[in-house]
Amino acid sequence: MANKEKFLSIVSNEKVDTINRNKERIKNREMLRRSQNIAIKVLQKLDELEWTQIELAEKMNLSSAQISKIVSGKEKISIELQNKLNNILNM
Repeated sequence: MANKEKFLSIVSNEKVDTINRNKERIKNREMLRRSQNIAIKVLQKLDELEWTQIELAEKMNLSSAQISKIVSGKEKISIELQNKLNNILNM
């Protein structure tokens, strides 16, 4: 079997959408970086105000699990939630 035949036998016939998948991965990476920056600011503000995450959760009407996700920097944070954080923490 020639090299070309070997190559063709192992190559998939499926359409590859690598460029779009990579663009999406990069977009998600940027969003994650923003979330991590927000998490740091929230944690610093909580420290400054001497609040616990539970107190913040109560003031925002969110569960402590949701606040935990926010301050871990692993959660995509919507603009609405960012505004709510800004208003409550006066950031």
